[in-house]
Amino acid sequence: MLEFLAKYLYLVLIIIAFFMMLYFLGGEDIVYFRKKKYNYDIKGEEKLIKALNRFAKIRSFTVLGKTTIAYGEKEYTFDGILLCYFGTIAFSVDGHGGEIYGSDGEEKWTQIFEEKKSKIQNPVSAMNGAERLFREIYRTEKAKFGQIETMVVYTNDYCSVAVPKSLPVCHVKDLVKKLESKKYLADNGADIDAMKAAIEKYSK
Repeated sequence: MLEFLAKYLYLVLIIIAFFMMLYFLGGEDIVYFRKKKYNYDIKGEEKLIKALNRFAKIRSFTVLGKTTIAYGEKEYTFDGILLCYFGTIAFSVDGHGGEIYGSDGEEKWTQIFEEKKSKIQNPVSAMNGAERLFREIYRTEKAKFGQIETMVVYTNDYCSVAVPKSLPVCHVKDLVKKLESKKYLADNGADIDAMKAAIEKYSK
C-alpha cells in the first residue's frame, strides 16, 4: 500500500513540475493558462442550430439549417429557420467578438477588438426585406403562416453588444429563453408543414 502511494505521489509531483516549467518558460503566452479570444466565431451556425433543436425537439416544431431562398429577383440566405405555430423566425448568425456598437439606421456598426476599431456590416439591415419574401412565397403557395420575424444571433463567447433594445438581436446563450416567451409559444394558426413545403420549393 505504501509503495502504491509513493508511486502515485511521485507521478503527481512530476505533473506539477511539468506545468511549472511551462509557466516559467512561456509566461503569459502559454495557452494552457488562459482562454483564447477570437475575433470571429467560425462555429456560429453550428451553435445556432444546436440551440434551435434544443428548443424545438419537445414541441414538434421544425428547424431548417442554412437555407437560400430565391423568389423572382429576390434571394436571401438564412443561417437557420424556425417554423412553429407562431409562424416563421429566420436567423442570421454574427460571430464577431469584442465590443460592438450600432443602431438600426447605420449602414456600418463599430467593432472594438483588443483595442482595434473596425467597421462591420449592420447585420439587422442586411435582413431587410426577408419578411416580405416569406409572405410572398407563403401567399403564392396558399400556406397559413401566422407571423414572420427575423433575428440576428451573436455566438462569440467574447462579445458585448450595445444596440437599441428594440432591435431583433440576441446572444445564442439567451436564445432558448427568449423563444420560450409567450409571444413565440403562441398559436397563430401557422401550418408548419405547408410553410416548410413552400420554403423547400423555392430553395436553391
